[in-house]
Amino acid sequence: MSRIPYPCWGLALTNPVSDAEQLVASFLEWRNDERWLLLGGPAAVSDKQLWTAWLGLSSRHANSNMRANALDVEFIRLIAGTHQIRIGFERAGLAKGDKTAWLVFLPEFVNSTISEMDWPNLDRFTLDKEADRLMRVLDAKLLPHAPIPHEENVQRLELQIEDGQSADHDSIERSALAHIALADFN
Repeated sequence: MSRIPYPCWGLALTNPVSDAEQLVASFLEWRNDERWLLLGGPAAVSDKQLWTAWLGLSSRHANSNMRANALDVEFIRLIAGTHQIRIGFERAGLAKGDKTAWLVFLPEFVNSTISEMDWPNLDRFTLDKEADRLMRVLDAKLLPHAPIPHEENVQRLELQIEDGQSADHDSIERSALAHIALADFN
């Protein structure tokens, strides 16, 4: 797995989400392309989880076997660990009451075969500028950290922690990775 931080920005929303559909509609109107998306705050577990979902998206896109018609929707579905798009949005999308969100960018797919895939070159300056613009549109402030596994991830994504295991960082991250791998089987 790459050591490159995943291109995402944690957002502290000025007010808790009162109308998720309206906020997402506004975001969709202002974004430049479908490679930008919003996740609900508890949906992002770690860089490793986001890169794993991106790799799954890349593979499904290359093999023309995405369940969704759009890259952003397929990514959300994978993060949610489900084959149902509606449930994907319920688990991983913005929801009423959310105080945080993740602004996520989906890098271009570099090579069509996962075994030979190169990691994407990211122009972080340009991405940061665009993220800043979108944060202003959303009236949000930047969170000072990357995604971190916590108990709220378990609840929101309906992650399964092995019996007898505490919900520590490693077990939450492992469960989130398994969730992605099993998205088309659940």
